[in-house]
Amino acid sequence: MTNFGTCVFQNVREMNLSDRSYDLLRKSMEGAIFDSSNSKDLKHALEKQIEFLSKQEVNTKLRAEIQELESTDSFAVSNAICSLLKKGVYGIIGISDASALSTIQSYSNTFKVPFISLSMTQNSSNHGQFQLFIRPVFINGLLDVIIHYGWERILYVYDTDEGLIRLQQLFQAVNARERTIDIDVKRVNNTETCYQELKLFHQRNEKANLRIFLDIPTDKAQTVIVRLKNDTTVANHKFHFLLGDLLEPALVLDSVSLLKRALEKLNAKNGNKKLNNIHNMKCTDSQFVSMNNGSFMMETLKGLVIDGLTGRVNFDENGFRDDFQIQLVEITMNMGLASVGSWKRKDGLHTHEPERRRDEPEQKNKTRIVTSILDAPYMMYKDEETKKRQPRCGKENFIGFCPDLAKKIASIVNINYDICVVKDLKYGERLDNDTWNGIIGELTRDETDLAIAPITITSERERVVDFTKPFMSLGISIMIRKTAVKKASVFSFMDPLSYEIWMCILFAYIGVSVVLFLVSRFSPTEWHVEEGTSISNDFTISNSLWYSLGAFMQQGCDISPRSVSGRIVGSVWWFFTLIIISSYTANLAAFLTVERMLTPIESAEDLAKQTEIQYGILDSGSTKAFFQQSKFPVHERMWAYMQSASPSVFVGDNKEGIKKVRNENYAFLIESTTNEYINMRKPCNTMKVGPNLDSKGYGIATPIGSDLRDGLTLAVLKLREGGDLEEMRKNWWERKSECPVKENNNDGGQAELTLENVAGIFYILVAGLALSVIMAFLEFMYKSKVDSQRSKKSFGSVIRCKARLSFRGSLDRDTPAPTTPLRKSMSTYTYTGPSHVAGTDGFPDNLHTQV
Repeated sequence: MTNFGTCVFQNVREMNLSDRSYDLLRKSMEGAIFDSSNSKDLKHALEKQIEFLSKQEVNTKLRAEIQELESTDSFAVSNAICSLLKKGVYGIIGISDASALSTIQSYSNTFKVPFISLSMTQNSSNHGQFQLFIRPVFINGLLDVIIHYGWERILYVYDTDEGLIRLQQLFQAVNARERTIDIDVKRVNNTETCYQELKLFHQRNEKANLRIFLDIPTDKAQTVIVRLKNDTTVANHKFHFLLGDLLEPALVLDSVSLLKRALEKLNAKNGNKKLNNIHNMKCTDSQFVSMNNGSFMMETLKGLVIDGLTGRVNFDENGFRDDFQIQLVEITMNMGLASVGSWKRKDGLHTHEPERRRDEPEQKNKTRIVTSILDAPYMMYKDEETKKRQPRCGKENFIGFCPDLAKKIASIVNINYDICVVKDLKYGERLDNDTWNGIIGELTRDETDLAIAPITITSERERVVDFTKPFMSLGISIMIRKTAVKKASVFSFMDPLSYEIWMCILFAYIGVSVVLFLVSRFSPTEWHVEEGTSISNDFTISNSLWYSLGAFMQQGCDISPRSVSGRIVGSVWWFFTLIIISSYTANLAAFLTVERMLTPIESAEDLAKQTEIQYGILDSGSTKAFFQQSKFPVHERMWAYMQSASPSVFVGDNKEGIKKVRNENYAFLIESTTNEYINMRKPCNTMKVGPNLDSKGYGIATPIGSDLRDGLTLAVLKLREGGDLEEMRKNWWERKSECPVKENNNDGGQAELTLENVAGIFYILVAGLALSVIMAFLEFMYKSKVDSQRSKKSFGSVIRCKARLSFRGSLDRDTPAPTTPLRKSMSTYTYTGPSHVAGTDGFPDNLHTQV
């Protein structure tokens, strides 16, 4: 239901208020009809214009009276018009809605009262004699804009019958020019419906640029556009809007000025002469109104030319605006209005480069506000005194990577700047009401000109601000507290292979030796006769162990298998030792030269599997957004844990997270650059583990459409190509490190070994030598004991004899020869019978051997 309001003007001459002047007062009233949907703005504009004009002209006083009625009720509309006519109005300002147009037209023509319409004409060939259309007919101008920008397909969105009429006029204009433009049409009821329809249109045409003719009131259009701008699910940069609605309050102001000028002109021309006719005419069944000679007013209105808010206001003979000019205005998200052209009905469209608004300050000498955030080493207070004062602004108060970068950027772009800390100390997160906090929020609200801070470039942020090329690359990493360092031990040379492998090698060594012994026993090829009476086999159990050990150590041996089976055993054992020794040698250098941390986790997968170590992130920012949006199962599991953990594992800032890492059993997911910096600060008890979870970059952010954007991007590229960015990073990370610098061989050199790394090898050598001496002593004593018993000599004399033999290397003439017979090994079979001839000397027919 549409409501109307009526407003009454009266023109009061400064004179004595006699009865005659009162009659003239009554018969100089003006009326107005407004739509209740926007009557508040129109009423406010009307009252302000009345107040303004009354101050300018003391001889003219204006008064307003408001009524409301339903436009669909023709009877109510008729009564309202008759009520105005009864008061002797000389003109009516109003909206000629389609449902009330015929009624308004009939009454204005019958009673000869001028009607100034704020609405567009619906049919240029059929209108009343007493109607003026102050709204310009500019549908051809809109078509010229569409053609100028090359829009071949548009979506026409409207919400009123007047919009439908404008659509019909657009079709007629397109056909008249013999153009081909695809026009999709959608009628909406409210801003929510409009917003949802545009989102649906975007989903159906996701890859195309979307050209929207938004024929709805300007305030509603603004609401829809802002919602689309803040909606991260749509690519809002693909939307291009053409708004065809004019500001009706401006039309009201010009209409009031027009009527006032007409009244002044009539009063100046006729003085106190009555302008109304005497006879009455029936308006409704119960109302008679005086017939005014509205032809004078209509003629006067058509002859006026004024310069109003909507441009030059004058009318042709048919009551349409003539010789008017429409400004083509371009609106960007943050730069506001910029004139890019104009359109005239006779001359058509003329475009030019965007002109800055008159109220926009000069940019060259403007001090740009750079926002940042306190986060070492990016931005810090320069000293303790400044830290106590905690000033929010002043580039002289801060040091760090970002102030250094801002200084270099400003010198390249040639701007004046000042640095301020973000008010809420946050990087920027989208809130439930579609607004942003932190640095991003200040940029979207135009509270700052640019942001130079460790702020991550994300697709969600890119929709509401502009970023330069990255000035630093990074990723999400894991920070944990350092555990005990596993230093090189005396047996570090055993670390390249696990204890399980060493045990398997030992069992393999014994097993191969036993198998070699067995196959050599059963293979005739390994047996051979010595000295005509002895049959021997070289592969005793001790010789088999010795052969396997020599092969494993890749050394030679004085015996080798002659049988096929024995050589097969030897071949597979050689191949086995080849692989084992090669693998051991390949890992030996790393295990002897690198000190390793005993870390409980090595990756995000390890972190997600365990429950002993808590882990968390900042409660706002790109890291949180990464886990919220990630579809990787490990990250989803980690996010579910962090949401459900009690107490909360989220932290307010990096300082809180780092403190938890150092004091608790806690892992902090933090950006790798900050992680690396903290690991270089005292007490040097934190470390980075595992690879980065993602790859991203820090960029300089500006409001969308900022004049600084392109210059900043070029400056960043220049600094990156010149090595300045890497030099600044080294200055604030490596050169200002508070922790001992670890040696590494990244330069291609070899790190030297220390005695600690290889001491175990010397221990084994010494132990082996000592063991051999002990075994020789035991063997010496044992043989001496046996010889003393067999030779019936004293143990002491045998020892002395053997000692002299051992030291001198030969026997003395006086020294008796040892009585111990030389015996063959246990693999030698020896015959001990009396004779070698069978049947003689008791030699049996069957030969027997003894071992």
